[in-house]
Amino acid sequence: MKQDKEDAMDVRKIAREIVEGSVVLLKNEEELLPFAPGTKAAFFGRAQLETILSGNGSGAAKAGHTANILEECERREICPVPALKAYYEEQVGKSAQEKQGDFDFSQLKEAVNSGLMYEIFGKYHPPAAEFSVPEELIRQSAGETDTAVLVIGRQSGGEECDRHLEDDYYLTPSEKALAAQVCGAFPRVAVILNINGLIDLSWLEEYPGIQSAVFLGVPGEEGPAALANILCGAVSPSGKLPVTIARHYEEYPAALDFSWDKEHPEKILTYEEYGLDAAANGSKGFAKSPVTVYREDIYLGYRYFDTFGKKPLFPFGFGLSYTRFSAADVEVKKTENGLSVTAVVKNEGRCSGKEVLQLYTSAFGTETKHPYQELKGIAKTRELACGESETLSLTLPWEELACYREKTASWSIESGGYLLRLGNSSAHTEIVACVRVGEDIPVFQTENCLGIRDCNRGRIEFLAPPEASAVPELPQAVPVLELTASEVRPQTPAAPMPLEADWESFSPEELASLCVGYGPGTPFAALRETPDPNTIFNQQGEPVTSNSHPAGFNGYVSPAIEKKGIYSIFYKDGPAGVGETAWPSEMLLASSFDLELCARFGDAVGAECEKNRVDVWLAPAVNLHRHPLGGRNFEYLSEDPYLTGACACAIARGVQKNHPVLVCAKHFAVNEQETYRRGSARHHYDAVDSILTERAARELYLKPFEMLVKRADLHCMMTSFNKLNGVFAGGSKELCTCILRQEWGFDGLVVTDWGDMDIVVDGADAVAAGNDVVMPGGPPVIVQILKGYEEGRVTREELQQAVSHLLSLLKRFGRYGAQRL
Repeated sequence: MKQDKEDAMDVRKIAREIVEGSVVLLKNEEELLPFAPGTKAAFFGRAQLETILSGNGSGAAKAGHTANILEECERREICPVPALKAYYEEQVGKSAQEKQGDFDFSQLKEAVNSGLMYEIFGKYHPPAAEFSVPEELIRQSAGETDTAVLVIGRQSGGEECDRHLEDDYYLTPSEKALAAQVCGAFPRVAVILNINGLIDLSWLEEYPGIQSAVFLGVPGEEGPAALANILCGAVSPSGKLPVTIARHYEEYPAALDFSWDKEHPEKILTYEEYGLDAAANGSKGFAKSPVTVYREDIYLGYRYFDTFGKKPLFPFGFGLSYTRFSAADVEVKKTENGLSVTAVVKNEGRCSGKEVLQLYTSAFGTETKHPYQELKGIAKTRELACGESETLSLTLPWEELACYREKTASWSIESGGYLLRLGNSSAHTEIVACVRVGEDIPVFQTENCLGIRDCNRGRIEFLAPPEASAVPELPQAVPVLELTASEVRPQTPAAPMPLEADWESFSPEELASLCVGYGPGTPFAALRETPDPNTIFNQQGEPVTSNSHPAGFNGYVSPAIEKKGIYSIFYKDGPAGVGETAWPSEMLLASSFDLELCARFGDAVGAECEKNRVDVWLAPAVNLHRHPLGGRNFEYLSEDPYLTGACACAIARGVQKNHPVLVCAKHFAVNEQETYRRGSARHHYDAVDSILTERAARELYLKPFEMLVKRADLHCMMTSFNKLNGVFAGGSKELCTCILRQEWGFDGLVVTDWGDMDIVVDGADAVAAGNDVVMPGGPPVIVQILKGYEEGRVTREELQQAVSHLLSLLKRFGRYGAQRL
């Protein structure tokens, strides 16, 4: 028992340190923060007590230790106004009684056996209204202190449900009224953003009294304690924004091409809005065929703002500290595989802290148009005392200079120049080197995949960059390095080795049954007694498969055939943990820009998986923040593919290095919109079609998945529900076989997302495309696969290949060809 408590304290310490290294200080005029010990402050906003620790859906987590911002601030000698505290406690108590019947998604997610449940629970829930604070109480509070803390909370959106624009992205009427009251009464205001995505922050500039703003995000159960440590100055903030925050919603490049309003079907974008033909795109017989067109192309996030000269409210990679840093003595050297960049970072301020260096590249004089700059490397210092220095190292592999050229279906480093920029945000970089390339250097030759359908070509006007500006004048003493073809090794991924097995001993029924999850595959099967069978039966009336896992529940395990030495493995959600600890969301974790911290997070979650006998952790989620209303943005890391991939690789290595646990990256791929991502059986809507260029798909949205495969020893991938240029991701052979296996050399298991995959893509077609396991599957999908086998839509060879990938994964756990563990 004592050891368990010590372990729990260690976990809580890690969780707290992650938040301490991730919170972003956006504004701090007149050094309002940190608060001195004993500072009295008037706390406003219901999230001070109802602090949002977790998101919704698969990103939900049940906190083992509950806390709130107000009580943790009190512990750190930030003293609330007593009467105001009592008022909020009374109001929250009344509100809690009214909400007793509310649904707890963190509990249901473990019982999900069918996507039909999202027809019920994928409903939008708006932010809770703020309490109306009496004017007399505000005046009384202002008489006791000149300092206020205003906490803004958001938990809207989630799985199958994007956030809304009015009264969500924009402040609600009650929040606007509260902000006006607070800023009218207090000359010194700190705003805490306890939010699960971006909201409009232009109002921060409307009130001179708002001197500080802090992005807390969705911080998990140790978030309040970490925030209090920052507010009182025990920790200096060191987080950086993993996204760009625009001044106005309309400035986001995807603002006009994203559907979020399920309550108003007429606002859902379809093929017709773009002059496209639904039937020609393979969507026939539906009441509505939604699309999300990526017209911004490769200009996502800061790539757009920097390239088109739009100044955001807060730039990507930005974050303040309580101290000051300098970076000097920059050296750039060629190595065998790329460039090495080192710099000495020194703490020039008055308290200890950490700093981040960010490495960007800018291409000029190339045939293909590029964004103004692209992130290619990050490094973070340790805690530096006043006057202390540390040398940081960043590496830039040569292939990071390559772009994808659709005309030739190749990755090439084009002739021209490449500037290296080093700084601490996308808006604050300096040129530190230039690489010149005299001729095109081939890196990898492939074939065109995932391109715009012929029926759509020329009908969509994708965003084109302005004319290239003149080549910048290089500062004196900036090194100019030459790169030749002989210095770059063309990539040749190794072909995966097929697993040897006695395939003749497997009946078609056994093969088909191993291509699905074990369980009935029907709605709410884990919540009720059900006569629905968990598997099919052979001619002797015996079940073909079983669940042999000691902890895994039906719907989240692979089938066992024990007489063949095949035993079950257990998959479990999700990005915020597996139920032991409510960890910070991925968006907040990415704000750390700290790969060591990401690895520690992975190690801690891996230990929790091991303790709970979870074999495959369904994370990290590596889709991108394409639009501020994305319902699962809190569950994803960043708008930038490199930062997303680098953090995800660190998480994966942290999990897999010290534990018999594998990660499963999701959602493969281009799943940035939740609204009708899998359509609607109730309304007879097709799944949303993500329409984008092949270059944008490869350079941005597939990049984090590719990094995980090539750099993090990934062995499990989850496909997504949405369509990708007219073809379901889960039924795309180009995606699941040509790119994933043949190009990247992936040798692991491909599983579908959970719930009604049999409705979205026929099971036989999914296996033929390269999905090895349809989840949760069950007898309905087994029947589909066997029917497809009889009709020739899936061959025995394809079934054997899918099962071989499963058996290879089982061997890693000692669950195939050996006694059950």
